Amino acid sequence: WQKMGKAGLFKIGIAQMYGGNGGGYIDLLKAGESFVRNGYNLGLALSWLYQQIIAHYIIRIFGTREQQSQYLIAAAAGKITLSFAVSEPGRGAHPKQLVTTARKHGNVYILNGEKTYLTNGPIAGIFIVIAITDDKTPQKRFTAFIVPRTTEGVTVTQPMAMNFLKPSPHGGIKLENCRVGKKSVLGKEGSAWRDMVVPMGEIEDVVMMGPVLGGTAAQLSLLIAAIREHPSEPDIMLQSELGALHALLQTMRVIAYEAASRLDRNNASPVPLMITFTRTATEFHERITQITDRREITGSFEYTYLHRDIESMVALKKGLMQIRQKKIGSALLKA
Repeated sequence: WQKMGKAGLFKIGIAQMYGGNGGGYIDLLKAGESFVRNGYNLGLALSWLYQQIIAHYIIRIFGTREQQSQYLIAAAAGKITLSFAVSEPGRGAHPKQLVTTARKHGNVYILNGEKTYLTNGPIAGIFIVIAITDDKTPQKRFTAFIVPRTTEGVTVTQPMAMNFLKPSPHGGIKLENCRVGKKSVLGKEGSAWRDMVVPMGEIEDVVMMGPVLGGTAAQLSLLIAAIREHPSEPDIMLQSELGALHALLQTMRVIAYEAASRLDRNNASPVPLMITFTRTATEFHERITQITDRREITGSFEYTYLHRDIESMVALKKGLMQIRQKKIGSALLKA
């Protein structure tokens, strides 16, 4: 992680005035694609990009000038690790179910609750905690707080055991009468869910298309290499299958680049493209699995590792895709 910082890999999405390269979402996506295409590691790419998404969106957009200077300069140099704390044990990330609170007492907020499934949680030095600051309205109002790991009342829980996306660390925190000042508030009080949590979900899904692209491209190359190791008579069906995989990969790239460009331009919703990308990635995964199973091709360690992680990511994204499709369909019926 520190070596990545020294190599400048955390500068991509941070403005030049804070020591970064001033890149946008398309640059982060392409970096993630190249990272996995050449390094075969989706888990490390996830942790690396998630850190940069928080810096590029949450702190760049909502941070005060003081907060930006304090955290973006350190993030660009790889000297701090950030984690976005929303989900809670047994409740997930549904706003109606969350119970972590931040009660205001004079100039201080007292946070109580527990967060889980935090990407980079076990190694994070800074947590962006989403907590309820008003539960008397029909819809709970949430506020974001910058909470350093060393704050009294913060306990970092044990890393979660995960059989995929290694070595990306996931874990949680407990907040027990954790006191933070007004300067710890990030963004507008009471608006964090609308301003941060919902957009972050879309941004994460779009930028993470990059690692999936890199992973599928690497899979195809590794598959072709494995087939070449055992030359045989020309197989028209195999040629057609490989051609179809190549076409799906190129389609995924076009969709992903346009989705990231939409985020940068902020002129159109990327959601339809997110849905289509997931459907196309699912088809790619199913087709390449059929080829390796039917032809009893034993892939390399890198291939097996990628295949497992892509399968897990596609399964997660399919669930989100179905939710988004349902929302669109419901809106169409009400129109």
